[in-house]
Amino acid sequence: MTQKYGSRDIIRNPSLLRIDENDSFVVEDKKAHKTLGVYLGTKLAEEFFNYTQKRELLKSALKIKNSANKEFEELEGTLNDGI
Repeated sequence: MTQKYGSRDIIRNPSLLRIDENDSFVVEDKKAHKTLGVYLGTKLAEEFFNYTQKRELLKSALKIKNSANKEFEELEGTLNDGI
């Protein structure tokens, strides 16, 4: 489970920001019950960025596929109109 620290805890003890490369924690405003930020260790951050890059590539590939399918259907329709 991810640890949660209040913003005042961080202000009082800045050394909490030093985390292990595989750890993470959430900073929240405990009075307002709002999440202010998420801190990730270097390995977790690298894994997250690799995941987002792959997701963006997949989205681009799906757009290209859909565009090609649409173009193919249009071309096939004009071919059928000519016959």
